[in-house]
Amino acid sequence: MSSSNQKPYLLHAEDLVFEAGSHGLNPKVHREQVRLGDLTGLTKTAVHLIRLPPNNESTVLHWHNNDEEWVYILSAGKGAVMCIKEGKKDVKEEPLKDGDFFAFRASSKIAHSMKSGEGEVVYLVGGSREVMDVCYYPQIDMRLVVDRTGDGLKTWVVPENVIL
Repeated sequence: MSSSNQKPYLLHAEDLVFEAGSHGLNPKVHREQVRLGDLTGLTKTAVHLIRLPPNNESTVLHWHNNDEEWVYILSAGKGAVMCIKEGKKDVKEEPLKDGDFFAFRASSKIAHSMKSGEGEVVYLVGGSREVMDVCYYPQIDMRLVVDRTGDGLKTWVVPENVIL
């Protein structure tokens, strides 16, 4: 951030630096993001600005046990979809349009991810940051346990077949 009069509650678009990253459970998933909430010191709410390149997925299909999550589409290219899996039902694809808002309550068992299609998708994603969370990945039979109880973040990936 270049401003000498920096305010902890304000970010300017021209100062944002996107970081490229992949998903720990699927390295083929790539996106660029700015952690807006972290940069402004938010601790109980996550807010990220994301650019999803063409022909890519946003994340591994998932749902959260304790954290709530939302997505607001700023711009969606041709063929962009939100993939939704409710419980044991098959995955369905909802076409994305600019201005769409998706909300996923904690424990809803509505797994979700996005596919960008032919163009880039730009969106805001955010949600709560509960002290403990379990993120479920139904298509790959894995869980991610998230612990925010101490200093920093600790996570464990657990295959479904080892859970008692």
